[in-house]
Amino acid sequence: MVEHGAFRTSRLGGRLPVVIMGAGIAALLAAVILFVLTVAGVLGSGPAYSGPGTATGFGSIYGPPRAQPTSAPPTQSDAPLARILIPAIEVDAPISIKGTDAAGVMETPNGPWDVAWYDFSARPGAGSNAVFSGHVDYVDVGPAVFWRLRELAPEDIVEVRLEDGTVYRYRVAAMDTVEAATADVAKIVGATEQEMATLITCTGTFDASTGQYDKRLIVRAERMYD
Repeated sequence: MVEHGAFRTSRLGGRLPVVIMGAGIAALLAAVILFVLTVAGVLGSGPAYSGPGTATGFGSIYGPPRAQPTSAPPTQSDAPLARILIPAIEVDAPISIKGTDAAGVMETPNGPWDVAWYDFSARPGAGSNAVFSGHVDYVDVGPAVFWRLRELAPEDIVEVRLEDGTVYRYRVAAMDTVEAATADVAKIVGATEQEMATLITCTGTFDASTGQYDKRLIVRAERMYD
């Protein structure tokens, strides 16, 4: 009986390191999965989201050239801008009118669900570059109006609606990611020969100490003439 008890104790002692090793591997895998989800943007917390002071456009916009068409544009409406719709990513948002602040920084939208149109750029329908921006996420909200902007594909439709019922339609043609600090801003927000809508939002790495993202996602959509 004594020898049998010693045999059982010996078996338990042999299994203990295996159990500890298994628990260690499981903990390591859990940590790796958490890291991957955080980097991918699936998980987040309040401090990791942008807010009212987070730039959705660019700084150092000192007197950008007002976007003007190189040829006479088609007849356009002067009615106020109302909403922007992007059916492929379920965006149906009000448009707010913004410009630049005293430091030359593009003003941010009013909140997580509106999209800013910049009055230094062309009006939709004017034959040049109409520039818009929206938040990708927002503190105490999570994903915001342009959260899914990165999912757009060529040929997806962007609609800008005016208060008088006029609708300008654009077709997605290009997407790019640029560094916010070194981007060629004049090329992004300046005048274009072809009428288009330029959509801007944040992407890249969020710095909680400054409340800013380090990159911008740029979507170009070309005007459609029915």
